[in-house]
Amino acid sequence: MMTNEENYCFDAGGYLIVPGVLSDTMIAQLNEAFDATGQFDGMLSWEDEQRELFRDLLVHPVLVDYLNQLCGTGFRLEQLPRLITDDPAAKLSFDGKLSGGDEPRDQARAYYHQNARRQCQLVRAIWALDDVAEGDGGLAFVQASHKTNVAMPSAFREGAQDLGLVREIPLRAGDLLLLADTTIRGLRPWKGERRLRLLDYGFAARGVILEAGSGADTFETQSPPWKEELTPAQQTVLHRPGRSDTTPPKTLIAKGDDCHVASADEAFHPSFLRHDPDCGIDEEEFFFWDLCGHLVIRDVMSPEDLALANEAIDRFESEIVVQEELSRNSKSLAGTGRPVLNRLVELPEPWCGPFRRMVAHPAVVHRLTWMGGSGFRCDGPTAFCAVKGTSGHSLHDANEPLNPSRSYVYKNGRSFCEAVTVTWQLRDVTDDDGGFACVPGSHKAQYRMPPGVRSCDDDMGLVVHPTFKAGDVLFFMDGAQTHGALAWHSEVARRSILIKYSSRNFNRSGGDFAHPEARWGDVVEGMSDAQLSVMRGPDRDNHSGNVPRLEVADDGDVQVSYERSGGLYSGATPDRPLAKTHA
Repeated sequence: MMTNEENYCFDAGGYLIVPGVLSDTMIAQLNEAFDATGQFDGMLSWEDEQRELFRDLLVHPVLVDYLNQLCGTGFRLEQLPRLITDDPAAKLSFDGKLSGGDEPRDQARAYYHQNARRQCQLVRAIWALDDVAEGDGGLAFVQASHKTNVAMPSAFREGAQDLGLVREIPLRAGDLLLLADTTIRGLRPWKGERRLRLLDYGFAARGVILEAGSGADTFETQSPPWKEELTPAQQTVLHRPGRSDTTPPKTLIAKGDDCHVASADEAFHPSFLRHDPDCGIDEEEFFFWDLCGHLVIRDVMSPEDLALANEAIDRFESEIVVQEELSRNSKSLAGTGRPVLNRLVELPEPWCGPFRRMVAHPAVVHRLTWMGGSGFRCDGPTAFCAVKGTSGHSLHDANEPLNPSRSYVYKNGRSFCEAVTVTWQLRDVTDDDGGFACVPGSHKAQYRMPPGVRSCDDDMGLVVHPTFKAGDVLFFMDGAQTHGALAWHSEVARRSILIKYSSRNFNRSGGDFAHPEARWGDVVEGMSDAQLSVMRGPDRDNHSGNVPRLEVADDGDVQVSYERSGGLYSGATPDRPLAKTHA
């Protein structure tokens, strides 16, 4: 059975590397077969000894075990194997152009997950026959893109820019790469010193119709005489799949009282939604946000505000408080407590100015509006001032288990993100410094975060650490996307201003009106403890089971539980009966 780590990696990232599956002998034999034939496809039909090597890979026990769990039992070969190689004779295009993605959705290739059941309709099983190092080029992909809801921007699709999203896949000879077919991918120019040899098979779930086979019967076009009496439209609807002239099927277009037959080159699936060029949403930003769960906007702060904000922190450095260490027993994140400076909007003039301007900055308001709708709110900015040796923050939050008050949903062209944290960068952050880290795509994950990802001690290559320039602004799905911070390694202290925003729909901060008396006044006079527990206002702590909650005992009595099961965020949450104060 696949481990939770493997399930999480494939579900969140769209891929899984199974290391060292093929023996050195098997690798050598496969390479010798390619060297001997000089061919790059058709290997299942080669001479006996050579073809058996490739036929054996069809039913390799390790592959079978994984495909049974990824595609479902009854999986089958949909696309004949081919060699991805840098050999010019193969005539492959290494132009960096990208294909794939889940928008528009192709149900025959798509990834499904519901009620702990998963079916990836088409999986690429790619065997590495030689080493591929980082930076070599060749096969490249976009993590988590098998679930994207937003179509690729044209410049991104054409390879003109990668938005910092396109990754290469380091592999060792003998590794097995399992890739969801809807994962965005392409071929970059090959720069490796060794040859590129990746053997690619396409496996599908049992009922998928994608392509006709290559047998002689698939080209047979004879039909019963009665079909000749039908109109072209009727013949099209009554087609039988599996033949070269019916797979993929032709398209019918209805116009008024007539139907005509169009090409099968592209499926026709109307939508009542249209892209609105006047909606004010940058398509590259929306694509990145939906794909990753975070977004970086460059050079937002004015030079004057940037200088004044840094000067304010210098001036009030004595008020910085070192909070608890949050690495949670991680080896790679361990360090000292986290220095923070609060109450920035309450500083005297002019030092409060840049922080007050941050909370309702037009660049922030514009994006928060399309990320979650109007009516959002925040508490106030906090400065994170980590120094060298400050611990990281173990990764936390995720789409699983579900927490609606901090969730992300995409529907009908809109982003519904209930909690967004905005972080202003007052200093540059390089690859080596530390600070914010996340798992792109985790806001759609259906499996619990593995311990190695939480600690970053064994993150399976899923954790990303964005870099920043002073003046940049980071948005991330706080609660939906798995995020945290790496330990701070720079001699220069971190200067990041965090502002947590909540949607109009959920309470994120507790508050006085969580108390029944404050919310309802005299209405609650004389109520029992059980009655009071259902008269509370909205409370942040509902996600951790910290609020008073009703339970029905075996004898039918209704009782109130005050047991706390997680971190307490609101001082408005009681831990004992309240009714006695209303006697």
